[in-house]
Amino acid sequence: MPFENGATATVQLTTRSSTPLLSRPRRVDEFVRVIPGVDLSRGSITFVVDGRLERHWHHEPRLITQALTKAVQPARWFPATRKLTLTVAATGHRAGVERHFILSAF
Repeated sequence: MPFENGATATVQLTTRSSTPLLSRPRRVDEFVRVIPGVDLSRGSITFVVDGRLERHWHHEPRLITQALTKAVQPARWFPATRKLTLTVAATGHRAGVERHFILSAF
């Protein structure tokens, strides 16, 4: 399965289900495009990665929601570093400005 940054990953399917399993951990610079769902009352951030639902926590979920409303590119999740990167519109920056959020385990 090729990624947009040129990296590849081998995917295996288990015999009991069609759940994909990665045969190796991701590199630090590999990312997955995600659509995050934000729960403002609990601070939880939820999205799907490789067919599995992942749930994380951030102490300022409103900052993530504000960045999502101004996003000009899809959100990118870096699993190795647990970093969610959002590119938001900004005056004087044609390509936008990246906002980084480090998420904790929920």
